Amino acid sequence: MKKIKKHKITFQKVSIKDLIAAYVIFLLFATIPNIVLMHGGQLALFTNSNFIWYLIYWFIVTLIFIGLISYQKHVLFDQPVSQLNEATRQVAQGDFSVYLEPGHAREKYNDLDYVFENFNLMIEELGSTETLKNDFIANVSHEFKAPLAVIRSYAEALKNETDEEQRDMYTQIIVDETDKMATMVTNVLKLSKIENQALQPHIKKYNVSRQLVETLLNFEKIWASHNISLDINIPDDIEIAADPEMMELVWQNLLSNAFKFVPSGGQVTLRLQQNNEGTEITVRDNGEGMDHNTLNRIFDKFYQGETSHTNQGNGLGLSLVNRIVTLMQGSISVESKLGKGSAFTVWLPLHHLNN
Repeated sequence: MKKIKKHKITFQKVSIKDLIAAYVIFLLFATIPNIVLMHGGQLALFTNSNFIWYLIYWFIVTLIFIGLISYQKHVLFDQPVSQLNEATRQVAQGDFSVYLEPGHAREKYNDLDYVFENFNLMIEELGSTETLKNDFIANVSHEFKAPLAVIRSYAEALKNETDEEQRDMYTQIIVDETDKMATMVTNVLKLSKIENQALQPHIKKYNVSRQLVETLLNFEKIWASHNISLDINIPDDIEIAADPEMMELVWQNLLSNAFKFVPSGGQVTLRLQQNNEGTEITVRDNGEGMDHNTLNRIFDKFYQGETSHTNQGNGLGLSLVNRIVTLMQGSISVESKLGKGSAFTVWLPLHHLNN
């Protein structure tokens, strides 16, 4: 997310040149009456008539200065503030295409120019948020609609199906689809809570080696039934400072993806190593892999690569993983090639700064 640039609000500084110029102009106007009143090289007597003309002269000079100052105020302040007021009105009505052009070159910015620039950055962020919200609603609707259509279809088929084996199969499909919906709802809620900072991590030191092994064992039926080989390198009793429940979601999603996309007879690799700087966990498979476009959007909410629609998933898992790892002050990276497989690497610091 882009940050709005901070600028210290100050009064506009008047330069020495401006002061000298104003002083010279003042002296010039003050000298003119004396020149007019000069007679034979000497200053004429200051009569009542001269005094009246002197007052009229300074009245006219004052009007000229007031006019110049008013015009400068109108151009430099009133017009920009009016533009800002109109822009905020348009934004309040939902128009995020507003753009305010700063009145000066970047090196000559004044306070209003900085206000305009920060306003444009704010509107850009609001527009992005609005787009994400609309996309989110559309994607959630689509992801709920698909399994609901399947459930309805098989529920209708159950009414007229008399074969016990077919009924069991239809029932299992309905159960699988409801499980899929339940998982999506859980991920949406957790992702929303993390993004809104409503779900705070409970950081503590715990044995991540044991957690990785226990999570891996949950997929035993999958690797056994698909003849998937495992390459495991997990040293005993490695500890990390993180939230155990949240990190379990990370390993669950990464391993689920690995087993989901690896072909029968393929291989899944799980490696854990720790040094003086932090802990690194890598989950690798030799499955389908991803193209460059998919790699660039792999952590976006609801994004699914072209091949992922043939498998279970809703495009929330990796987005949730990314948010959790960031919350743990770590990082996640991915390497992938089409037809060669993918590798996700999570790095976590030895110590959580807020712990």
